[in-house]
Amino acid sequence: MKEALVIGRPNVGKTLFSVNFAEFLGQRRLEVMFRPRDGAAYTRIYPIGQARADLVGEEPHRTLGLQSLVLNVPHGKAVRKVVLTDSTGLTDDVHPVSAVRRAMADTLRQVASAAFIFHVVDPVSPLEGVDLDILRYGLTQDGYAVLANKMDLPGRPEGLAALARLAGPAPVLAVSASDRTGFREVRAFVRRRV
Repeated sequence: MKEALVIGRPNVGKTLFSVNFAEFLGQRRLEVMFRPRDGAAYTRIYPIGQARADLVGEEPHRTLGLQSLVLNVPHGKAVRKVVLTDSTGLTDDVHPVSAVRRAMADTLRQVASAAFIFHVVDPVSPLEGVDLDILRYGLTQDGYAVLANKMDLPGRPEGLAALARLAGPAPVLAVSASDRTGFREVRAFVRRRV
């Protein structure tokens, strides 16, 4: 199975996107494999609503390790399976908490093996620092797309145009993880690559 890595800064909506995209694809239960650095991987099964309640939050670095789920992506009359891996938010600075630093290192290691990279950004925030690093790397990869999230909020359409100019020629997909808009385009991106 190919892996799609969801990457970006803290609080840009990576986990909410992952859960809601799985629901958009028709999954009512999520089998999430947690891969903590200091311990064995384990799996937990969630109803969609419980996954949102347990995994999504406002505080930065709620996701402290790689957490993967298998998506069933319709592809013509067949269904292809893709592993969607949510990751820890990356920052420009060395984080003071060692668990966060280790989780960031795990995220960066995972980039090299991912078939797709979904780089989640908030289009009102300028692309700088780690976001520019991700963009530069992504432009060398076939399976890279920028997900301009939070399009349901004010100021995002104006930021989207500037983001598209900066990110070109990478695809920039306008999405709202909370409203579940733009997911058809993300599904089409995945379908073309599986």
